[in-house]
Amino acid sequence: MKLDEGQREALMRLINGSPMYEHMGMEVIDAGEGRSSLRLQAGPELQSIYGMLHGGVAATIMDSACGIALGTLLEAGEICVTVDLRINYICNLKEGTLLAEGRVIHRGSQTGVTRAEVRDAAGTMIAVGMSTHFISAPGGVRMAEECNTES
Repeated sequence: MKLDEGQREALMRLINGSPMYEHMGMEVIDAGEGRSSLRLQAGPELQSIYGMLHGGVAATIMDSACGIALGTLLEAGEICVTVDLRINYICNLKEGTLLAEGRVIHRGSQTGVTRAEVRDAAGTMIAVGMSTHFISAPGGVRMAEECNTES
């Protein structure tokens, strides 16, 4: 689905208003046609016990950049959820601005494959990765209460 300017802005407002994004201090800067750009201001509250940015923060912005990029290509009534996220950490960061760029590599009927890079404000590569997403109607996604593997 091709997003016009109004749809793109509405999508960004919706996502930026999510409780998770507000909690993390993360925002979508741009999104459309299989790509996305996000920013996250990382302060001391996101550091690990070792005094550097916790790896989960880079993973979070990467996962979001990938999902939003794919989300710009979904049809009405479709959603996507991450089923695999692979990340390579290149450099550590103590605090500062993280910028993530996500791009769709493949959009199939039930899966999507995306790639993202996370950099600091100076352009230093922090992490790079790929993710695979399941594309479905909202009712097609299994929830925790349906995933009990004990027999």
